Parts: sequence; structure tokens; C-alpha cells
Amino acid sequence: MEWLGVVVVFGLLCGLLSLLVPNPPSRRRRRWSRSMQRVTRRFRRRKVVQADPFDTLWVQTRLSHLAGEIRRIETTPRLYARAHRLMAAEAAYDDLLDEACRLAGVPSEAELERSEEKRWLEERELASRGWSW
Repeated sequence: MEWLGVVVVFGLLCGLLSLLVPNPPSRRRRRWSRSMQRVTRRFRRRKVVQADPFDTLWVQTRLSHLAGEIRRIETTPRLYARAHRLMAAEAAYDDLLDEACRLAGVPSEAELERSEEKRWLEERELASRGWSW
């Protein structure tokens, strides 16, 4: 008789679980949903994301500060761990340039690895879009 009670409890738990877990949509409904998504995607307008002016100002300020820091490190003749500081400052500057390019809508040059050439291209592109630091 105990086994009958276990079967009933198991059946009730399975019934409750089926109520909680949603049923998967049918094949026809999935196909219809995909086609409707394609149609709506085709007619949907693309939103042009405008960068927050305060974010832009913050990035420009940080770029200016880091450019000054790099100049200071390069002109100081006797500085402890000069090469390490210069590499760290240039890496931070490069990351901020990437962020500035993202905010300005500049397409990224993914095929170029981090170098003076990429830095120069990004600075030139930002300057052509009115950025100054």
C-alpha cells in the first residue's frame, strides 16, 4: 500500500512541475515566429546611439591627463622604472583612445595590433571629428 502512496505523490509532483515549466512551442509556431522576426527586423529603424556628452568630456580629460603624463615621463631623464611607467601610461592611453573611438563612432582597426601607427590613425580620426585633448 505504501507504493501506491509513493506513485500518487510522484504523479502530483510531476503534474505541478508541468504547470511550472512552460511547454515548448510547436514547430509551426517557431517557424512563424522566426519569419515575423525577419520581417520586423527589415522594417525596423536603426537607432543612432548618441554618446553621453559627460562621458565624452571625461574621456577627453583623461586623454589630456595621460598625454601630459607620457610627455613628463619621456622628458624626465632620471626616473625610477621609467620604461615600466611609460609602457603602463601608453597602454592606458591606447585603451582610452579605443573608448574615444567607440564614443565617436569611429570604425575599429581590428587588423592592426597596438602600435604607433594605430595610435596615430585613431588620433587623426578623432581630430577630424572635432575631438581635442
